[in-house]
Parts: sequence; structure tokens; C-alpha cells
Amino acid sequence: MRRSTVSWGGADGASSKGPSSIDRLAVHIGKLLRHPAYRRESIVSPLLRRHLPYDAGYAWNDEAGLRKRLAAAGLDEASLDHLIRNVQAEALRLRRPSDT
Repeated sequence: MRRSTVSWGGADGASSKGPSSIDRLAVHIGKLLRHPAYRRESIVSPLLRRHLPYDAGYAWNDEAGLRKRLAAAGLDEASLDHLIRNVQAEALRLRRPSDT
């Protein structure tokens, strides 16, 4: 099994602006998909659910494809910000103990 790598910036690995919103969103979605407690059907945000891949698990390794799909979606900064906040909230929810 191969671990995924994420690199910011261009070919030389340096970027003065840092990661784009799409890059940050793809990284956070990747972390969410690899979480052992992740279940797609429990995601609250319909917008986030619309952009989540159907496959998941520790071996999920398609950040590049996800970035392409997110870029092709033509999301504005407000939508990307909303998605980033929601995916972070979902990851935080998975780390908390259940209320049952």
C-alpha cells in the first residue's frame, strides 16, 4: 500500500502564495475519507456530499482526480470556504465520542 503525498507549489516545490483553496479542500477531504469512522451517508452538508467521492478508506489515493473535479466544478471562494469549514467540522465530529 502506498501513502499519498501532497506537495504545494510548482515544479520547484516553492510557492509564494501557499496552497490554493482547492488544494486545501482536497487535503481535508482526503483526511476525512481515510478516517476509520467516516460514513458518507452521515455527512450533514448537501454541498459537501455532492463533491465527495464515493470510494473511501485508508487506501484512498486520488487527490489529483479530486482536485481536477473540484476545479472543473467552478466553485467560487465563498463555496470553497464553506466546503473547507464543513469538511473540518465533519472530521472534528468523527474525533468526538458518540452521544449514544
